[in-house]
Amino acid sequence: MGVRVAVLIVVMMMTVLVSPIVSAESAVELDSIIILDDDDLGIQGIAENPEGSRILIYGEDGYAEIIFAQRPEIQIPLSATDKQTMRGADWHPGGGTAFLVGDEGMILRYASDDYSLTQAGEQLNFGQTQLNAVAWNTAGSWAYVGGDDGWLWRIRAQGDGGLETHLIEGRGEGDVTSIDCHDELMLCVISSSTDGIGIIDRDHVLTWIGGNFYPWTSVICPTSYVQYCTSVSSDLQIGMIRLHTEGALQSELSVSDIKGVDGKFMQLSHQEEARSLIIVAPFSLLEHNIETNSTYPWLDNDDAINFDATISGERIIGTWDTGKDSGWIITSRGTMIEFHSTEESRGIGLVLGGIVGFLIPLTIFMLLLTLVYTASPKMQHWMTMKFGNEQEKIDAKRKVRRKR
Repeated sequence: MGVRVAVLIVVMMMTVLVSPIVSAESAVELDSIIILDDDDLGIQGIAENPEGSRILIYGEDGYAEIIFAQRPEIQIPLSATDKQTMRGADWHPGGGTAFLVGDEGMILRYASDDYSLTQAGEQLNFGQTQLNAVAWNTAGSWAYVGGDDGWLWRIRAQGDGGLETHLIEGRGEGDVTSIDCHDELMLCVISSSTDGIGIIDRDHVLTWIGGNFYPWTSVICPTSYVQYCTSVSSDLQIGMIRLHTEGALQSELSVSDIKGVDGKFMQLSHQEEARSLIIVAPFSLLEHNIETNSTYPWLDNDDAINFDATISGERIIGTWDTGKDSGWIITSRGTMIEFHSTEESRGIGLVLGGIVGFLIPLTIFMLLLTLVYTASPKMQHWMTMKFGNEQEKIDAKRKVRRKR
Protein backbone atom coordinates (compact mmCIF):
# COMPACT_ATOMS: atom_id res chain seq x y z
CA MET A 1 0.00 0.00 0.00
CA GLY A 2 1.37 3.44 -0.99
CA VAL A 3 2.08 5.96 1.72
CA ARG A 4 -0.31 8.54 0.25
CA VAL A 5 -3.11 5.98 0.20
CA ALA A 6 -2.43 5.15 3.84
CA VAL A 7 -2.55 8.83 4.81
CA LEU A 8 -5.83 9.25 2.91
CA ILE A 9 -7.38 6.31 4.75
CA VAL A 10 -6.29 7.73 8.12
CA VAL A 11 -7.95 11.05 7.29
CA MET A 12 -11.16 9.27 6.22
CA MET A 13 -11.20 7.31 9.47
CA MET A 14 -10.91 10.55 11.43
CA THR A 15 -13.90 11.95 9.55
CA VAL A 16 -15.98 8.90 10.43
CA LEU A 17 -15.01 9.12 14.10
CA VAL A 18 -16.27 12.69 14.47
CA SER A 19 -19.59 12.04 12.70
CA PRO A 20 -22.60 12.48 15.03
CA ILE A 21 -24.49 9.45 16.32
CA VAL A 22 -28.29 9.77 16.40
CA SER A 23 -30.27 7.74 18.95
CA ALA A 24 -34.03 7.36 19.33
CA GLU A 25 -33.79 6.81 23.09
CA SER A 26 -34.68 9.44 25.69
CA ALA A 27 -32.33 12.41 25.81
CA VAL A 28 -33.16 12.98 29.48
CA GLU A 29 -33.76 10.87 32.55
CA LEU A 30 -36.18 11.45 35.41
CA ASP A 31 -34.97 12.06 38.95
CA SER A 32 -36.49 13.72 42.03
CA ILE A 33 -40.24 13.80 42.73
CA ILE A 34 -42.23 16.43 44.62
CA ILE A 35 -45.96 15.91 45.24
CA LEU A 36 -47.92 19.11 45.88
CA ASP A 37 -50.91 17.42 47.52
CA ASP A 38 -52.25 13.96 48.27
CA ASP A 39 -55.45 14.81 46.37
CA ASP A 40 -55.76 15.40 42.64
CA LEU A 41 -55.38 19.18 42.19
CA GLY A 42 -56.78 19.27 38.66
CA ILE A 43 -54.01 21.56 37.40
CA GLN A 44 -54.82 23.11 34.02
CA GLY A 45 -51.59 24.92 33.22
CA ILE A 46 -48.58 26.94 34.32
CA ALA A 47 -47.10 30.34 33.41
CA GLU A 48 -43.44 31.29 33.91
CA ASN A 49 -42.60 34.90 34.77
CA PRO A 50 -40.31 36.88 32.40
CA GLU A 51 -37.30 36.41 34.70
CA GLY A 52 -37.81 32.64 34.77
CA SER A 53 -37.74 32.61 38.56
CA ARG A 54 -41.41 32.03 39.44
CA ILE A 55 -43.98 29.55 38.14
CA LEU A 56 -47.67 30.41 38.43
CA ILE A 57 -49.74 27.22 38.66
CA TYR A 58 -53.52 27.24 38.24
CA GLY A 59 -56.36 24.77 37.97
CA GLU A 60 -59.77 23.63 39.12
CA ASP A 61 -61.93 25.17 41.88
CA GLY A 62 -59.84 28.34 42.05
CA TYR A 63 -56.59 26.54 42.82
CA ALA A 64 -53.49 28.70 42.29
CA GLU A 65 -49.97 28.63 43.63
CA ILE A 66 -46.56 30.23 43.11
CA ILE A 67 -43.52 27.94 42.92
CA PHE A 68 -39.87 28.95 42.88
CA ALA A 69 -38.46 27.64 39.58
CA GLN A 70 -35.03 26.64 40.91
CA ARG A 71 -36.39 25.37 44.23
CA PRO A 72 -39.88 23.96 43.59
CA GLU A 73 -40.12 22.70 47.16
CA ILE A 74 -40.80 26.37 48.03
CA GLN A 75 -44.51 26.96 47.36
CA ILE A 76 -46.80 29.90 48.11
CA PRO A 77 -50.55 29.11 47.95
CA LEU A 78 -52.75 31.84 46.49
CA SER A 79 -56.28 32.51 47.70
CA ALA A 80 -58.61 33.17 44.78
CA THR A 81 -61.77 35.24 45.18
CA ASP A 82 -63.44 33.12 42.50
CA LYS A 83 -63.63 29.33 42.71
CA GLN A 84 -64.08 28.73 38.98
CA THR A 85 -61.65 26.59 37.01
CA MET A 86 -58.72 28.63 35.66
CA ARG A 87 -57.67 27.62 32.13
CA GLY A 88 -55.05 30.14 31.01
CA ALA A 89 -52.56 32.66 32.41
CA ASP A 90 -49.88 35.06 31.26
CA TRP A 91 -47.48 37.42 33.04
CA HIS A 92 -47.22 41.07 32.11
CA PRO A 93 -43.85 41.75 30.37
CA GLY A 94 -42.88 43.83 33.41
CA GLY A 95 -43.21 40.76 35.62
CA GLY A 96 -45.19 42.42 38.40
CA THR A 97 -48.65 41.12 37.56
CA ALA A 98 -50.42 38.37 35.65
CA PHE A 99 -53.89 37.73 34.26
CA LEU A 100 -55.65 34.41 34.78
CA VAL A 101 -58.78 33.44 32.80
CA GLY A 102 -61.26 30.61 33.12
CA ASP A 103 -64.83 29.41 33.22
CA GLU A 104 -67.90 31.64 32.95
CA GLY A 105 -65.92 34.69 31.82
CA MET A 106 -63.67 34.75 34.88
CA ILE A 107 -60.59 37.03 34.80
CA LEU A 108 -58.33 37.35 37.84
CA ARG A 109 -55.35 39.60 38.42
CA TYR A 110 -52.30 38.36 40.31
CA ALA A 111 -49.99 40.91 41.98
CA SER A 112 -46.51 39.70 42.86
CA ASP A 113 -45.84 42.38 45.47
CA ASP A 114 -48.42 41.02 47.94
CA TYR A 115 -49.30 37.65 46.34
CA SER A 116 -52.92 38.75 45.96
CA LEU A 117 -55.35 37.23 43.49
CA THR A 118 -58.41 39.39 42.84
CA GLN A 119 -61.20 39.68 40.31
CA ALA A 120 -60.15 41.94 37.41
CA GLY A 121 -63.46 42.49 35.67
CA GLU A 122 -67.12 41.65 35.56
CA GLN A 123 -67.81 38.19 34.17
CA LEU A 124 -70.82 39.58 32.32
CA ASN A 125 -68.36 41.52 30.11
CA PHE A 126 -67.56 38.21 28.43
CA GLY A 127 -71.04 36.73 28.34
CA GLN A 128 -69.90 34.11 30.87
CA THR A 129 -67.93 32.45 28.05
CA GLN A 130 -65.40 29.79 28.96
CA LEU A 131 -62.07 31.59 28.49
CA ASN A 132 -59.16 29.37 27.47
CA ALA A 133 -56.18 31.61 26.73
CA VAL A 134 -54.66 35.01 27.51
CA ALA A 135 -51.45 36.73 26.34
CA TRP A 136 -49.99 40.22 26.75
CA ASN A 137 -48.79 41.97 23.61
CA THR A 138 -45.14 42.89 23.17
CA ALA A 139 -45.50 46.38 24.68
CA GLY A 140 -47.59 45.18 27.62
CA SER A 141 -50.29 47.72 26.71
CA TRP A 142 -53.06 45.20 25.99
CA ALA A 143 -53.79 41.56 26.70
CA TYR A 144 -55.70 39.33 24.29
CA VAL A 145 -58.24 36.86 25.68
CA GLY A 146 -59.75 33.96 23.72
CA GLY A 147 -62.52 31.52 24.55
CA ASP A 148 -65.00 28.99 23.27
CA ASP A 149 -66.85 29.52 19.98
CA GLY A 150 -64.11 31.83 18.67
CA TRP A 151 -64.72 34.73 21.05
CA LEU A 152 -61.72 37.07 21.23
CA TRP A 153 -61.17 40.34 23.13
CA ARG A 154 -58.42 42.81 23.98
CA ILE A 155 -58.39 43.99 27.58
CA ARG A 156 -56.47 46.19 30.00
CA ALA A 157 -56.87 47.32 33.57
CA GLN A 158 -58.43 50.67 34.37
CA GLY A 159 -57.44 53.03 37.17
CA ASP A 160 -60.61 52.35 39.14
CA GLY A 161 -59.86 48.64 39.30
CA GLY A 162 -62.18 47.79 36.44
CA LEU A 163 -61.38 46.35 33.03
CA GLU A 164 -61.50 47.98 29.60
CA THR A 165 -62.63 45.46 26.99
CA HIS A 166 -63.00 45.53 23.19
CA LEU A 167 -64.21 42.73 20.94
CA ILE A 168 -61.82 41.65 18.16
CA GLU A 169 -63.60 41.60 14.80
CA GLY A 170 -63.25 38.81 12.26
CA ARG A 171 -63.22 36.01 14.84
CA GLY A 172 -63.80 32.39 13.84
CA GLU A 173 -66.33 29.90 15.12
CA GLY A 174 -64.07 27.27 16.69
CA ASP A 175 -62.67 27.45 20.20
CA VAL A 176 -59.60 29.63 20.68
CA THR A 177 -57.13 27.16 22.20
CA SER A 178 -53.97 29.23 22.67
CA ILE A 179 -52.45 32.71 22.23
CA ASP A 180 -48.83 33.86 22.31
CA CYS A 181 -47.06 37.06 21.33
CA HIS A 182 -43.62 37.53 19.84
CA ASP A 183 -41.13 39.15 22.22
CA GLU A 184 -39.89 41.67 19.65
CA LEU A 185 -42.41 42.02 16.83
CA MET A 186 -45.77 43.61 17.62
CA LEU A 187 -47.58 40.49 16.44
CA CYS A 188 -49.55 37.86 18.36
CA VAL A 189 -50.58 34.42 17.14
CA ILE A 190 -53.74 32.52 18.03
CA SER A 191 -54.62 28.86 17.43
CA SER A 192 -58.14 27.60 16.87
CA SER A 193 -59.70 24.16 17.03
CA THR A 194 -61.29 24.62 13.58
CA ASP A 195 -60.38 28.02 12.10
CA GLY A 196 -56.63 27.58 11.73
CA ILE A 197 -53.94 30.07 12.70
CA GLY A 198 -54.60 33.78 13.10
CA ILE A 199 -52.33 36.77 13.63
CA ILE A 200 -53.21 39.97 15.50
CA ASP A 201 -51.19 43.01 14.44
CA ARG A 202 -50.27 46.20 16.33
CA ASP A 203 -53.62 47.74 15.35
CA HIS A 204 -55.50 44.76 16.87
CA VAL A 205 -56.59 43.54 13.43
CA LEU A 206 -57.03 39.76 13.17
CA THR A 207 -55.88 38.00 9.98
CA TRP A 208 -56.30 34.27 9.36
CA ILE A 209 -53.34 32.80 7.45
CA GLY A 210 -54.49 29.20 6.94
CA GLY A 211 -54.39 25.79 8.56
CA ASN A 212 -58.13 25.53 9.13
CA PHE A 213 -58.06 21.78 8.37
CA TYR A 214 -56.13 20.98 11.57
CA PRO A 215 -57.21 20.85 15.24
CA TRP A 216 -54.55 23.20 16.64
CA THR A 217 -54.10 22.90 20.39
CA SER A 218 -51.19 25.19 21.25
CA VAL A 219 -48.96 27.96 19.89
CA ILE A 220 -45.67 29.37 21.17
CA CYS A 221 -43.18 32.04 20.08
CA PRO A 222 -40.08 30.79 21.91
CA THR A 223 -37.44 33.39 21.07
CA SER A 224 -37.15 36.98 19.91
CA TYR A 225 -34.18 36.52 17.56
CA VAL A 226 -36.09 34.14 15.26
CA GLN A 227 -39.15 35.51 13.48
CA TYR A 228 -41.10 32.27 13.79
CA CYS A 229 -43.76 30.84 16.06
CA THR A 230 -44.77 27.18 16.32
CA SER A 231 -48.12 25.46 16.71
CA VAL A 232 -49.08 21.82 17.19
CA SER A 233 -52.26 19.90 16.45
CA SER A 234 -53.72 16.86 18.19
CA ASP A 235 -53.39 15.03 14.85
CA LEU A 236 -49.56 15.16 15.05
CA GLN A 237 -48.85 18.18 12.86
CA ILE A 238 -46.39 20.99 13.52
CA GLY A 239 -47.10 24.40 12.05
CA MET A 240 -44.24 26.82 11.40
CA ILE A 241 -45.54 30.39 11.40
CA ARG A 242 -43.19 32.80 9.66
CA LEU A 243 -43.89 36.29 10.95
CA HIS A 244 -43.24 39.15 8.55
CA THR A 245 -42.00 42.51 9.80
CA GLU A 246 -44.51 44.30 7.57
CA GLY A 247 -47.45 42.60 9.25
CA ALA A 248 -49.86 39.72 9.23
CA LEU A 249 -50.77 39.71 5.53
CA GLN A 250 -47.21 38.78 4.53
CA SER A 251 -46.85 36.13 7.24
CA GLU A 252 -46.93 32.47 6.19
CA LEU A 253 -47.85 29.07 7.61
CA SER A 254 -46.24 25.75 6.65
CA VAL A 255 -47.43 22.43 8.06
CA SER A 256 -45.46 19.21 8.58
CA ASP A 257 -46.74 15.76 9.56
CA ILE A 258 -44.73 14.02 12.26
CA LYS A 259 -44.46 10.26 11.76
CA GLY A 260 -43.63 7.50 14.22
CA VAL A 261 -45.26 9.05 17.30
CA ASP A 262 -47.67 7.00 19.41
CA GLY A 263 -50.11 9.39 21.02
CA LYS A 264 -51.43 12.92 20.57
CA PHE A 265 -49.79 16.32 20.70
CA MET A 266 -51.32 18.21 23.62
CA GLN A 267 -49.44 21.50 23.90
CA LEU A 268 -46.10 23.28 23.71
CA SER A 269 -43.79 24.34 26.52
CA HIS A 270 -40.72 26.56 26.24
CA GLN A 271 -37.44 24.85 27.06
CA GLU A 272 -34.45 27.04 26.11
CA GLU A 273 -33.87 29.74 23.47
CA ALA A 274 -35.13 28.32 20.14
CA ARG A 275 -36.05 24.95 21.64
CA SER A 276 -39.53 23.96 22.79
CA LEU A 277 -40.95 20.75 24.20
CA ILE A 278 -44.02 19.12 22.70
CA ILE A 279 -46.14 17.48 25.39
CA VAL A 280 -47.46 14.15 24.12
CA ALA A 281 -50.17 11.97 25.64
CA PRO A 282 -49.49 9.39 26.95
CA PHE A 283 -46.63 10.62 29.18
CA SER A 284 -43.78 11.63 26.82
CA LEU A 285 -41.99 14.67 25.38
CA LEU A 286 -40.46 15.67 22.06
CA GLU A 287 -38.01 18.51 21.46
CA HIS A 288 -38.66 20.93 18.61
CA ASN A 289 -35.99 23.34 17.38
CA ILE A 290 -37.63 26.31 15.69
CA GLU A 291 -34.39 27.42 13.96
CA THR A 292 -34.07 24.16 12.00
CA ASN A 293 -37.72 23.02 12.16
CA SER A 294 -36.46 19.70 13.51
CA THR A 295 -38.13 17.38 16.01
CA TYR A 296 -36.22 14.96 18.26
CA PRO A 297 -37.05 12.37 20.94
CA TRP A 298 -36.78 13.85 24.43
CA LEU A 299 -38.55 11.59 26.92
CA ASP A 300 -39.92 8.22 25.79
CA ASN A 301 -43.03 6.75 27.40
CA ASP A 302 -41.28 3.41 28.06
CA ASP A 303 -38.56 5.20 30.04
CA ALA A 304 -41.23 7.01 32.06
CA ILE A 305 -42.95 3.69 32.81
CA ASN A 306 -39.65 2.15 33.92
CA PHE A 307 -39.06 5.13 36.20
CA ASP A 308 -42.49 5.03 37.86
CA ALA A 309 -45.50 3.30 36.30
CA THR A 310 -47.93 5.27 38.46
CA ILE A 311 -46.56 8.67 37.48
CA SER A 312 -46.35 7.69 33.81
CA GLY A 313 -50.13 7.33 33.85
CA GLU A 314 -50.61 10.98 34.79
CA ARG A 315 -51.13 13.82 32.29
CA ILE A 316 -48.26 16.27 31.70
CA ILE A 317 -49.45 19.87 31.94
CA GLY A 318 -46.22 21.84 31.55
CA THR A 319 -42.46 22.01 31.96
CA TRP A 320 -39.88 24.62 32.85
CA ASP A 321 -36.11 24.63 32.51
CA THR A 322 -33.50 25.13 35.22
CA GLY A 323 -30.51 24.87 32.89
CA LYS A 324 -29.45 23.28 29.65
CA ASP A 325 -31.35 19.98 29.15
CA SER A 326 -32.63 20.09 32.71
CA GLY A 327 -35.79 21.20 34.45
CA TRP A 328 -39.11 20.03 35.86
CA ILE A 329 -42.28 18.38 34.59
CA ILE A 330 -45.62 18.98 36.31
CA THR A 331 -48.73 16.82 35.91
CA SER A 332 -52.41 17.64 36.26
CA ARG A 333 -52.54 15.75 39.55
CA GLY A 334 -49.81 17.93 41.08
CA THR A 335 -46.73 15.74 40.73
CA MET A 336 -43.45 17.46 39.84
CA ILE A 337 -40.64 15.35 38.37
CA GLU A 338 -37.11 16.61 37.80
CA PHE A 339 -35.31 15.74 34.57
CA HIS A 340 -31.74 16.14 33.35
CA SER A 341 -29.59 14.85 30.51
CA THR A 342 -28.78 11.15 30.67
CA GLU A 343 -25.40 9.87 31.85
CA GLU A 344 -24.96 8.24 28.44
CA SER A 345 -25.48 11.47 26.53
CA ARG A 346 -23.14 13.36 28.87
CA GLY A 347 -20.51 10.63 28.50
CA ILE A 348 -20.78 10.53 24.72
CA GLY A 349 -20.50 14.30 24.56
CA LEU A 350 -17.39 14.27 26.74
CA VAL A 351 -15.69 11.47 24.83
CA LEU A 352 -16.60 12.92 21.44
CA GLY A 353 -15.31 16.31 22.54
CA GLY A 354 -12.02 14.71 23.60
CA ILE A 355 -11.69 12.90 20.28
CA VAL A 356 -12.36 16.06 18.32
CA GLY A 357 -9.91 18.04 20.46
CA PHE A 358 -7.20 15.46 19.79
CA LEU A 359 -7.93 14.76 16.11
CA ILE A 360 -8.11 18.33 14.82
CA PRO A 361 -4.39 19.14 15.37
CA LEU A 362 -3.44 15.61 14.32
CA THR A 363 -5.39 15.98 11.09
CA ILE A 364 -3.69 19.30 10.32
CA PHE A 365 -0.29 17.72 10.95
CA MET A 366 -1.08 14.78 8.63
CA LEU A 367 -2.27 17.10 5.88
CA LEU A 368 0.92 19.17 6.11
CA LEU A 369 2.99 15.99 6.07
CA THR A 370 1.14 14.83 2.96
CA LEU A 371 1.85 18.11 1.18
CA VAL A 372 5.55 17.95 2.05
CA TYR A 373 5.69 14.31 0.96
CA THR A 374 4.08 15.10 -2.41
CA ALA A 375 6.50 17.98 -3.11
CA SER A 376 9.71 16.18 -2.02
CA PRO A 377 11.13 13.28 -4.16
CA LYS A 378 13.82 12.65 -1.51
CA MET A 379 11.20 12.18 1.22
CA GLN A 380 9.17 9.93 -1.08
CA HIS A 381 12.27 7.74 -1.66
CA TRP A 382 13.12 7.66 2.06
CA MET A 383 9.55 6.78 3.08
CA THR A 384 9.36 4.04 0.45
CA MET A 385 12.69 2.49 1.51
CA LYS A 386 11.64 2.70 5.17
CA PHE A 387 8.01 1.57 5.05
CA GLY A 388 7.30 0.24 1.53
CA ASN A 389 7.03 -3.41 0.50
CA GLU A 390 9.79 -5.24 -1.46
CA GLN A 391 8.38 -4.42 -4.90
CA GLU A 392 8.03 -0.72 -4.02
CA LYS A 393 11.65 -0.67 -2.82
CA ILE A 394 12.90 -2.31 -6.07
CA ASP A 395 10.92 0.19 -8.16
CA ALA A 396 12.35 3.10 -6.11
CA LYS A 397 15.97 1.89 -6.64
CA ARG A 398 15.41 1.55 -10.39
CA LYS A 399 13.98 5.07 -10.51
CA VAL A 400 17.11 6.47 -8.78
CA ARG A 401 19.44 4.60 -11.17
CA ARG A 402 17.56 5.93 -14.23
CA LYS A 403 18.04 9.50 -13.00
CA ARG A 404 21.81 8.94 -12.71
